[in-house]
Amino acid sequence: MKSIITMGENNQFSLKTNRLSFSFFIISITLVSLLVIGYICSNIILMKLGYQSIDLEKKRDDLLVQRNHMESTIENLSSLTRIERIAIHELGMCRPEKIEFIAMLPNKINLNMMAKQPSELEPGERYSEAGTFFKEVVNLQVFQNH
Repeated sequence: MKSIITMGENNQFSLKTNRLSFSFFIISITLVSLLVIGYICSNIILMKLGYQSIDLEKKRDDLLVQRNHMESTIENLSSLTRIERIAIHELGMCRPEKIEFIAMLPNKINLNMMAKQPSELEPGERYSEAGTFFKEVVNLQVFQNH
């Protein structure tokens, strides 16, 4: 009888071992499946983000081209030759033949600051004269009273 009991215990032991190995196998398969599914999902997300990145780069390039086009349009529209052409042809303006300057005195006149006539100048004093053309205005001499 001892041999029968031993065989029964051995069968139960092998049955428990088989159940443990089967459950370990199922758990292992489940874990590996979850890892594979996670890896696939992460790759799908990376691919999606890659496509979004490419789309955003294309949009950025399009916006840069559009900005450059707008800058060149602004430069063309604000060029001095275009403004002069519009002023002459559309508005009927013309360049002045001579430029006249009018000097205005302040309300409160200080007699010490009054301009002297050229005949009243003392030796060594200088005065400046404004010409009628713009080139002469640019080259004005500065008053130097000593």
